[in-house]
Amino acid sequence: MISLQIQSIIYKNNISSLLKAVESLSNAILYCHKNGLDISTKLYYGDASPSPVLKQQDISSIQNKFSNLSFDYLFWGFNSGTAQGHNLLGEKCTAEYMMIMNPDVILESSCIYELLSVIKEKKIGMAEARQTPLELSKVYDTNTLETEWASTACAIIKTHIFKELNGFDYQTFFMYCDDLDFSWRLRLAGYKIVYNPRAVVFHAKTLSISGSWKPTSAEIYYSAEAAILMAYKYSNPDRVEKLLSQFDEIGGADEQKAANEFRKRKHTNKLPIPIDPEHRIARFIGDFYSQMRFDYNK
Repeated sequence: MISLQIQSIIYKNNISSLLKAVESLSNAILYCHKNGLDISTKLYYGDASPSPVLKQQDISSIQNKFSNLSFDYLFWGFNSGTAQGHNLLGEKCTAEYMMIMNPDVILESSCIYELLSVIKEKKIGMAEARQTPLELSKVYDTNTLETEWASTACAIIKTHIFKELNGFDYQTFFMYCDDLDFSWRLRLAGYKIVYNPRAVVFHAKTLSISGSWKPTSAEIYYSAEAAILMAYKYSNPDRVEKLLSQFDEIGGADEQKAANEFRKRKHTNKLPIPIDPEHRIARFIGDFYSQMRFDYNK
């Protein structure tokens, strides 16, 4: 039997949206059983909200309605961010595999089955699902499915590898690029990442009329902060200076705030120790971290 721990970090989420996600998980587990994959599943919600999103009656309702998965809810009482939150849930994981997913992700019924089908090889440490309506357009090998990094909007990781790498670098990344950093460290350790386009999830995003992503203020700030920190951690000082100058001169208020926060970290010696100085793994191609198959902005 395959054991799988599924985990999501929630923050002020709408309960009805969470129930849709859990229902899709239940259907995906049912698909596994119907197709001969014996699997035991535990779902954890780690709540980083100021007050609990779920009441006891909500927890009991989920436990009673979705009997083919075990459900547990942990309320922390502080905003952990995604990186620390997933570490808290993952550190006691005893399952063979961990599946990390955003709480606003809806799984197509074959998603878990398809992800588990491509992660069996010993050197593969992580398998990523395909997102819709905005697919991540990074390049992957259509024969081996190997890719350079994975988004943890929905991905399965071998638990022993997650623990070997000490999980996510939460002291550097609050949210955004924590999965990119984990992916690069995983590859530096000699493991592979695969992307399975047959494993599909719907990931809710607000789109513009042109079909591009419309980020919130928080998303702009944390993605800008993470971009600078990734460049610093992966030994690319030229990109650090380029981003700081760009955010200072033409950035909005959130990007300027991110630049100033980086300088505060540097002044107080709270930056990570740079790694991969030879750039064996880390790649900065324009504003991307790998080659891309297409660009939504063009």
